[in-house]
Amino acid sequence: MAKPTPDQRIEQALWRASVYEFLAHAFAYPDDERVAALQESATEVLASGGSIPVMRAAAIAKEAGREYLESAYVSLTTFSSSPDAPAFESAYFGSDAQQQTQRMADIAGFYRAFGVDATAGGFRPDELPVELEFMAYLCRKEAYAEEHLGAPRAGQARKAQRMFLEEHLGCWGAVFGRKVAAQAPIAHFYQVAGETLAYWIGRECTTAGVTPQEVSGEASRHWPTPTSHGPEFAGNASFVPMEELAVR
Repeated sequence: MAKPTPDQRIEQALWRASVYEFLAHAFAYPDDERVAALQESATEVLASGGSIPVMRAAAIAKEAGREYLESAYVSLTTFSSSPDAPAFESAYFGSDAQQQTQRMADIAGFYRAFGVDATAGGFRPDELPVELEFMAYLCRKEAYAEEHLGAPRAGQARKAQRMFLEEHLGCWGAVFGRKVAAQAPIAHFYQVAGETLAYWIGRECTTAGVTPQEVSGEASRHWPTPTSHGPEFAGNASFVPMEELAVR
């Protein structure tokens, strides 16, 4: 098989970034701004083509409105705080507060190494949409490096993606997706989005050649008060604004 050309690698990296961004929007609280962003992201994914599970989720998201999404989001798990399917990584790695804090610090350190401040918005660095956005950022970083900085820098970005999948997102993202898919109403967007997340994380790990040690799926019942995506909990929105993830 012929090696991909630089242009093909750039195109692939940008496509992967668009999928990660779409999934980040899919699991953020569906207020008006986020629903608009989800629909825009879905349109971009559909225009780019790609794998059938992702296209299916994007097709539903493109037509989904706030009422349809929000009612299911809240009744399903209110992802950030659900004891059944919390949408933040540290909940799956024990109930000890110090251990959870250390894991969040490790993730935040990963962000800082690439010029991302994960503290400015008042959100948890280990929340699913934040981790997905970070992977989108690394994919864009790879594309930028391929075009402007050369193969070694692009290789660094790919290595960072492999490390983040193996040490963080790949350990729990697919597990969370399967849990959401099992709890969501049949054929609802969140069932499809959960299945798509599990598929995508698995695909990415296989492509990257990493085998993360998946969590059991049993989340801790004790954790520090989470910051929520939605208005039903105190705190600011748990989402990394795209402008904060500009390639540096």
